[in-house]
Amino acid sequence: MTAIRKTSVASMVELMGGPAVIPQLVQNELDLLAVAIKGLSVQAVRALQQRLGFTNKEMSTVLGVSESTLTRREQTHRHLTLDEGEKAIQLSAVLAKGLEVFENEADFHHWLNTPNVALGGIRPKELLSSVIGREQVRDILGRILYGHYS
Repeated sequence: MTAIRKTSVASMVELMGGPAVIPQLVQNELDLLAVAIKGLSVQAVRALQQRLGFTNKEMSTVLGVSESTLTRREQTHRHLTLDEGEKAIQLSAVLAKGLEVFENEADFHHWLNTPNVALGGIRPKELLSSVIGREQVRDILGRILYGHYS
C-alpha cells in the first residue's frame, strides 16, 4: 500500500499554519484566492517565515510591506491586503515545491541561499520579492524534480 501524497494546495495550507490559521475549507487554488480576498492572517506569514528561516526584514521585503506595518497588523489582528496575501500564498507554493524537491528543509534552505547558475548567479532567495522571480524559482525547482536541471 502506498501513501497518498498531499496535494500541493494542501501542503501550502499546512505550511501557512493549517486549519488553525486558515479555518475555511481549501481544496484548490480558487479556494486559496477566496482566502486572500477575505484577508490572510499575519499568522500565516509568520508560519512561512519560520519554515523559511527568514528575518522580519526579509519577510517584509517579499511581501512589499514595511516591518513596522507587518508588526502592527499582527498586534492589532488585522489581515493582509489581497496583494500581500497573494504574495504569501505564492511563497507557500515555492516552499511546498522546494520541500517536495529536496525532502529536507536544511537542504532547501542551502539551495535558496546559494548562487544559482540557471538564475544568472543570483541566489533564489533574492528573487522571491517579485512575481516573475517566484515563478522562476518554482520553474527551476520543477526542472530539478524532473531531472531537467543538474
